Amino acid sequence: MGLLKFLLVAIAILWLVRMIVRLIFPYAMRKMAEKVMSNAQQQYQNGNPYQQQAHRRTGPDGKVHIDYVPPQQTKKGAKNAGEFVEFEEIKSSAK
Repeated sequence: MGLLKFLLVAIAILWLVRMIVRLIFPYAMRKMAEKVMSNAQQQYQNGNPYQQQAHRRTGPDGKVHIDYVPPQQTKKGAKNAGEFVEFEEIKSSAK
């Protein structure tokens, strides 16, 4: 009798959860879509910084404009290490 009562209660709870989710899920998705749309509209109105850079860079054809040049890395070891001697490895053939 206890098992039957447990199963009926579990089925009723799962059915209620399913009905509640069916009602709440579309509302939550609608709110999320509205939020995403409002964020996209704000970015469009304020001007997207990536789009502004693209518009700023446009100029006459054939001209190259470089915004950032990384610093040159210096070679540390080769200049201060001394002389280097080339050598060949000789393998002895033992018979």
